[in-house]
Amino acid sequence: MTLTFAKENSMLLANVIFPAFSAPYFSQLLFPIAGIAAILTEVFVFRKVYSSLEFFKTLGFVVIANIASWIFGIVLSHFLPSGLAPKIVQAGGQEVSVLSRGDNFGSLVIAAFVLAFILSILIEYPVWRSLGRKMDLPKLFRTTCIAHVASYTVLIITLLVTALIMS
Repeated sequence: MTLTFAKENSMLLANVIFPAFSAPYFSQLLFPIAGIAAILTEVFVFRKVYSSLEFFKTLGFVVIANIASWIFGIVLSHFLPSGLAPKIVQAGGQEVSVLSRGDNFGSLVIAAFVLAFILSILIEYPVWRSLGRKMDLPKLFRTTCIAHVASYTVLIITLLVTALIMS
């Protein structure tokens, strides 16, 4: 998305873009309803399996695990291909170079969501194991996998629907 603002002879060109592998993390900031829906889906799954866990304790565990996963993912995403390429645009009668989506950006975003899904399980499972070490949480890894299949399904559907509505 490129925004151009002009005031007499000066012009500001703002390009709102982020690296492809950051998409799973920044998309939730740009479309908070998607992030909230994904978190609540995880809470629902964990509460369904571990009904003895209090709602707010479950919510707290899910949020803490997701924060750990989010931080790791953001840091890692800066070491992976960005999918961005320089592009020359006209702005106020001048040629300006801006970063734009490259030819492989879409493919990298898909790969980013797959990687984020796998990493979230591998990071959030030990967080849950650590936070719930004194609790009886049988089949925690399986439950973590199910919660993430459900939450990523909700996340992607919500993002797609939101994008369609906004376009």
